Amino acid sequence: MEAPKTTVQLPIEYAPLFNSWWRHAVIEGGRYSLKSHTVARYCLLEARRHKMRTACLRQFQKNISDSSYQLLLDLIDKYGFSDFTWTKDSIYNTATGSEFLFKGLDRNVETTIKSLEGVDLAWVDEAQTITSKSIRILTPTIRKPGSRIIWTLNRITDIDPVISYFITDPPRRDVLHLELDYRIALKNGWLSDEIKYEIEMARLNHPEDYAHDYLGKAINQTERNIISAVRVMAAMGRKVDDEGAIEVGVDVARLGNDRTVFVKRKGMREARRASYTKKRTNEVCDLLEKFVDFDKSVLIKIDDTGVGGGVTDQMKERGYNVMPINFGAAARDKNRYPNMISEAWFYLQSIIDEIELNENKDLLTELSNREWKMDKQGRRQVESKDDYKKRGYRSPDEADATILCFYTPPKPKKVQYAGIR
Repeated sequence: MEAPKTTVQLPIEYAPLFNSWWRHAVIEGGRYSLKSHTVARYCLLEARRHKMRTACLRQFQKNISDSSYQLLLDLIDKYGFSDFTWTKDSIYNTATGSEFLFKGLDRNVETTIKSLEGVDLAWVDEAQTITSKSIRILTPTIRKPGSRIIWTLNRITDIDPVISYFITDPPRRDVLHLELDYRIALKNGWLSDEIKYEIEMARLNHPEDYAHDYLGKAINQTERNIISAVRVMAAMGRKVDDEGAIEVGVDVARLGNDRTVFVKRKGMREARRASYTKKRTNEVCDLLEKFVDFDKSVLIKIDDTGVGGGVTDQMKERGYNVMPINFGAAARDKNRYPNMISEAWFYLQSIIDEIELNENKDLLTELSNREWKMDKQGRRQVESKDDYKKRGYRSPDEADATILCFYTPPKPKKVQYAGIR
């Protein structure tokens, strides 16, 4: 039985997908480069041509809503593909017998990938979060004669695992590499005036964000960055248990355009965050009371420098469990860090692979672009907030509140005196 014939056009820039020579297709692009929509259409068209088993994969997939499942269903409806049917976690083509599966690789990569033997086409979406381990295990598993793997990503760094593995270490002859951007959608008249305006504002006011978000360029990363963007993205896709106490970090705005940010965690998992601008001290305290549900047992850690001291004082007067933290004070470990802000940053670096963070673009930028240097005593020192802002970034309020939330200074050791108990 032949599948019903429906005309579906793909942007001409994606035409190389229909070539037969490639084994891996690495497709890079920022927002509106149409990479996910186009690859989804390609997979549907191939499934209607002949019987095949297609695996739609992501590194992190907590449930089916985190997959490409809904995008495929939307396209099936848009093009009137009546030869497809589906269950709650798979899609079938009744004419060719083709099947779509949806898997996440993070939970148990070895077990998950073993179930993919016999797959004809694997599509790894959001591949900027894929790990080297997943690539090494997945690539030889998809080994059926004629099988292929498509990797779609908006690279974070120039050393993302997919880029390193297939493009630079060294380049392979069986890889189709496409680098695309929003101008494909613009050329075809698929961008609204509102979206075009947002892109232009980003180009004029935030060139680095514009280059990454819309042109698909890597976020600037150097050896001086404290935490890599890849590790931050992994934390934003990770699922960890929320066993443990509730703690809150508060960074209070110092200037008109700075943000007051609250971050709450339960155990090693971020539970919630909120951001405000142009709030007076008493308004910040009112909002903070609501944020902790008026629970006076919750530990609230506040950056106590500057105006944060006023919030500390008022919250203590209201009976809350407040720990003031002065980022400018001396570090607990004075041999390794010159101040507490440096110690706190490197503490977050040490636990970033164990925590869960909510997805947040500003937080990704702030955590992955802060730099450090050695001071004259050979200690690691985070760059000052003023120097960070001089490099073109806004005040790192989201990052500072997150660091406060996850950092608790160790208590000073008690001094023991001989002969005294």
